[in-house]
Amino acid sequence: MFGFRTKLAVRQRKANTLVCVGLDPLLEKMPTEFKGMQANTALDVQMWMQRIVTATGPFACMFKLQSAHWESILGGVGALRSVIDCIHRFFPDIPAFLDCKRGDIDRTQQRYRVAHFDLIGADGVNFSPYMGKTCMAGLVDERNLGRALVDLCYTSNPDAREVQDALMADGRPSWEHYAEWILQWAKELDVVENAGLVMAAAYENPKDLGTVYSQHLVRCRQLVGDKLWFLIPGIGTQGGFIEETVRAAYAGPGSIAINSSSGIIFASTGATFMEEAANKARELRDAINSAL
Repeated sequence: MFGFRTKLAVRQRKANTLVCVGLDPLLEKMPTEFKGMQANTALDVQMWMQRIVTATGPFACMFKLQSAHWESILGGVGALRSVIDCIHRFFPDIPAFLDCKRGDIDRTQQRYRVAHFDLIGADGVNFSPYMGKTCMAGLVDERNLGRALVDLCYTSNPDAREVQDALMADGRPSWEHYAEWILQWAKELDVVENAGLVMAAAYENPKDLGTVYSQHLVRCRQLVGDKLWFLIPGIGTQGGFIEETVRAAYAGPGSIAINSSSGIIFASTGATFMEEAANKARELRDAINSAL
């Protein structure tokens, strides 16, 4: 049975795509035809996202479901589970990743492991490393080492720079230490094959407008090589730069997945929402491929 990263690489080769489609529903952005159709909001969202999966699946190497967008809906966790089941049923070669950013002591992480992997059915999750190695260790199930465990390392929200770029005693930013720690923890836990890092897309330097900053991606590859794969947010509505991102981060199939959520799933709220979502996913796939 393939582990997450091998499955990701196989899918990327097969479908010629590095696109990760984010399934982050917002009720106010729901297509008109679903609103109140089931007299059950969770079922409306479930049907909407299942249609998005059907439409964008041919252009996706991975689906990423943001947990809070589902948990905030009454019955949303059940809908989340059903959409993951749908992905596994109709696109069995595409991994379903849960964006949950959990990070706690070992026994609590173990409960998250059961909830997210065993009950919800995710193929991978991300986590916050702030409480140390236990944040990663508690998510490891020795009976199933093929799951992806992805650390929050260098994120795309501007406020992150205040924390992640804070200089440590050796003069290096804190995120560099986390990248090295995650690789070391993954080796100690025997999960290097599927471990990864959240690494923001290349972006315009706010202190020097017109300059695209991708050095974080270059530097991270220097630190971890291709041993860890990168989940890359920040493309699309967040303004990330595709060509610079690919050039700095790509190290072959299975090395990166570039996420877009809002830019794809909210492309239209009208009758053609499936076609519009598919078009946006296709456009992103083509733009990424032109940079390879």
